[in-house]
Amino acid sequence: MADPLWLLAGLVGTWMLAPPAILVGADLVRSGRRRLSLRHQQWFWAYVFLAVSLAWSSLFLFYPLAQAILQSLTDFSLTHVTQTHWVGLRNYSETLSDPFWWHTVWITLAYMAATVPAGVLISLFLALQILKQPPGLQTFFKAALYLPGVISFVVGATVMKWIFHSGDGFANGVLQSLGMAPRNWFGDPSLAMPVLVAMSWLSANGVGVIVYAAALGNIPSTYYEVARIDGATSLQTFRAVTWPLVKPTTVFVSITSLIAGFQVFAPALLITGGGPLRSTYFLNYHIYRTFYYENHFGLASAMAVMLMLMIVALSLVNYRWLATDVEY
Repeated sequence: MADPLWLLAGLVGTWMLAPPAILVGADLVRSGRRRLSLRHQQWFWAYVFLAVSLAWSSLFLFYPLAQAILQSLTDFSLTHVTQTHWVGLRNYSETLSDPFWWHTVWITLAYMAATVPAGVLISLFLALQILKQPPGLQTFFKAALYLPGVISFVVGATVMKWIFHSGDGFANGVLQSLGMAPRNWFGDPSLAMPVLVAMSWLSANGVGVIVYAAALGNIPSTYYEVARIDGATSLQTFRAVTWPLVKPTTVFVSITSLIAGFQVFAPALLITGGGPLRSTYFLNYHIYRTFYYENHFGLASAMAVMLMLMIVALSLVNYRWLATDVEY
């Protein structure tokens, strides 16, 4: 299996080094001098600096991707490495015919439906409110909202487990102070997913707020002055001016949120264990369990490849739906 991978690495390396070499050779042949033209010098150094990034990507992105694709076509396992056989599309067929695979897909899509649209709207709303504040407060609120995204999810998960502890957690303390019965937040299938969704709303919108705030700050003030002169209300101004001009930013925020939603993994691993009753058994968690606990590397690789294809497909659909030619 290593030979095709090394061949791929060689092809990628050749692809990275060929453009500057061709530019150098073409310029020398045409000019008959050893000195490159300024334009080709710029191209040469651009390719040199890009080659470093591409080499890094090849090592930690393209190579693992190629290996996952190849492994998905085999029955590779650490328990019988020397007995690996080519099985073609059998792993894909087995995955698609597995009802539990579709259960994890549904759980993941439900989580995304609850977090992605709401996350985009929350980020936009908070950015609009922040820009109404004095410059000093704007910086404070941006930092405060971005901070949860910087904190390790392990730390965040520990805090959330304390807040929603079924015994003496903070949330149950609030309920009891209001005369209500405590809840088993992560032990009730009807509550576990909503709690994880709420966690996402609280912790995953910092980047969106920063990006939206930058986009809103770049909208020319003359557009709002014209709308005000025309007598437009705040809602009409938002619909006619703000929303169309932040649509490119919405494309970025929604696609990155969609990718993050598909890759949700840590809550199931650190908080719920996929439960209760597998109500939070996300797709990535299923792949992880298949890979490390069931030792079905080929099957897990096929699942990962299919996950990648779903992310690409939904990202393209999202882009076509929200894409706009508005520039400012």
